[in-house]
Amino acid sequence: MKQIFVLRHAKSSWDNSNLSDFERPLANRGIRDTKKLCNFIKENNLKLDEVLCSNAIRAKETFDLTADSFDFQIEKATYTDKLYFGDVTNIINDLKRLDENVKNILIVGHNPTLHFLVESLTNENIARFTTCNLAIIIFKDAWIKLNSHKCSLKSLIKPKEIQN
Repeated sequence: MKQIFVLRHAKSSWDNSNLSDFERPLANRGIRDTKKLCNFIKENNLKLDEVLCSNAIRAKETFDLTADSFDFQIEKATYTDKLYFGDVTNIINDLKRLDENVKNILIVGHNPTLHFLVESLTNENIARFTTCNLAIIIFKDAWIKLNSHKCSLKSLIKPKEIQN
C-alpha cells in the first residue's frame, strides 16, 4: 500500500506589496495552522520516503515546518516549478516514475492544481481544499499504474478541525 500526502501550502501573507506572488511568506495564521497539522502528523506517526515541493516561498516554509514531524530531512526534498505552475497530468506522470521502494510521498503546492489532483486521483468531489489542508490518499498498485480514479481518499485533514 502506498500513501500520497497532498498538502496545500499554509496561509500566506499579503503584507508586503513589493513581493511577487512567488516570494510571499507564511502569515502568522499559516504558521499556527501548520503547527496544529504537525501535532496531527506526530500523533499519527506519518512518515515519508519522498517529497515534491513547490519552490515558492510559502510552500517551502510550510514543508520546512512539517519536515521534523514527518521525520524527514529537509535537504532530501525535491523542489520544483512544476508545482507552482502546476498541471495534474504532469504530477501524475512524475508519480508514475517513482521507485517502488517509495511508499509514502508528500506533495506540497498550490490550488487549483492540488484540489484538482486530489479529485482526479480519488474521484471524490472535494468542496474546498483550503490552505494547510492535508489529503491522505491510498494507492494499492505499482506507481506505473497510477491513473485518475485509481486511489481512495483516506482522510482530509483541516487544521481548524484538529483538537489541540
